[in-house]
Amino acid sequence: MLTLGHIADTHHGHRQYGLTQREDDMVSSTRTAFEEMIDDGGTDAILLPGDLFHSRDLRPKILHQTEQVLAEVPDDVPVLVSRGNHDENLTPREVTWLNYLHQRGHVVFLKADLSTDPETAQFERYDPDEPGEYAGFYDIETTESDGPVRVFGLQWRGARTGQALQQVANGIRKTNKEYGEPAFTVLLAHFGMEDEVPTLGGTVTHAELREVKDVVDYLALGHIHKRYEASDWIFNPGSPEAHNTREGRDDWEHGYYSLTVKPDALGSGEAVNFDVTHHETKRRPYYRIEFDVTAYDSPGELESAFREHVQSERVAVEKYCQKSAYTAHGEPRSPIIDLRFTGTLQFSRGDFRTDDLAAAAEEQCDALYVQVNTGIRTANVQQLISEIDEEEVFKDGRLNTAALEDRVFETITQESVYAEQASDVAGVLGNAHQMAQAEEAVEDIRESVSSARRELFPDFAENVVLDIDEDPFGDSTDDASAEGDASLDEGDEVPEVVNE
Repeated sequence: MLTLGHIADTHHGHRQYGLTQREDDMVSSTRTAFEEMIDDGGTDAILLPGDLFHSRDLRPKILHQTEQVLAEVPDDVPVLVSRGNHDENLTPREVTWLNYLHQRGHVVFLKADLSTDPETAQFERYDPDEPGEYAGFYDIETTESDGPVRVFGLQWRGARTGQALQQVANGIRKTNKEYGEPAFTVLLAHFGMEDEVPTLGGTVTHAELREVKDVVDYLALGHIHKRYEASDWIFNPGSPEAHNTREGRDDWEHGYYSLTVKPDALGSGEAVNFDVTHHETKRRPYYRIEFDVTAYDSPGELESAFREHVQSERVAVEKYCQKSAYTAHGEPRSPIIDLRFTGTLQFSRGDFRTDDLAAAAEEQCDALYVQVNTGIRTANVQQLISEIDEEEVFKDGRLNTAALEDRVFETITQESVYAEQASDVAGVLGNAHQMAQAEEAVEDIRESVSSARRELFPDFAENVVLDIDEDPFGDSTDDASAEGDASLDEGDEVPEVVNE
């Protein structure tokens, strides 16, 4: 019997919310999962299809911790790794940290040579005596069959994945012809399936996998941070840790697989049967607390009611954190609180001090961190919506979105530090929105907003820089966006635009 462990998206180095403890959580969750794989009946290899690291730029501490975890894996259990979008983008450096770990013997870095032949991927066999910078495939020899269990690797390709999969299918056939047919074939890859995450760009369809399915028995995926399975051969375990409040919900499963291939299936010449079991990882709990602000007429009244509400949730929070998945060495981990405010605020938004309320929740629940999500309206905005003049915002039976936007922007601005020139600021916001809809360059939008701010508020504008790292209006399916933040793997929640 041969057993493989399948884990993905460990994201070593992710200092979530700027917390060192969350950075350490990423490593400890990986370590515990490796220990379970090895101790619970043993494993013959560990598969890790992408995003071992959260960034290709590592702090020394992260590399050191990762090497320590890998050094604890027995020498006869290879850790087979492929590249994810966080490990390296589509224009990799000459030497990466995965190359380094490969050359040091900590992992076997598997990737396909896709540049030599546009039709057929080239796969070099791993040679422990001359490992090189990477390998194309790794053979796990078995005594129960004439052929090995053969593991191939495909690196992150973003929107080019479909083309790469055709090359991989041809390359596997060529490799098997040269080195002999395996008893069982695994492919490590880093992408999402469209029916699992339809809103994520760069996903793969089942049609694009038809050729691969003919030559692969088990597709070991990473990239999407929740568990899913498809067609009895595609498996994605979910990241060991949740990386945002949406991923922390109970309907997002996180963990790793153990894959067992029975001896009588190997080398039988028929379709290979195997058993797959999913295991929850030990991780940091997320707990959601919701609070409706509608009934409270003053900040003091709201704060008192909020503290009472959080106090009433304490028992539920403690019970939730005692679940086996959230305990480390028998002790519950302090939770991350997903604090959500809803409803209509009856007083000025400027008097709604979410930082103070979050601090109170953190203290009362013994939380590691409180993530605030504010989905409220103020009474003024609510009144605006109820009093909108149909003749103003509807013309010939059609919605005049420009007029509606102007009213909304002006009402929101009246509750901000720019209230004295609310009409002018509303015009700036409306213009920026129109420029974005027209797909004008982000640099032009930035300059438009900055120059208007300098003109309207010269006292505020000194030493202010509007920092936009990337085009927020770009096509999420193109290569530049696809190779970006895999925190969207899971499907991040779109941040709400709020006026603090």
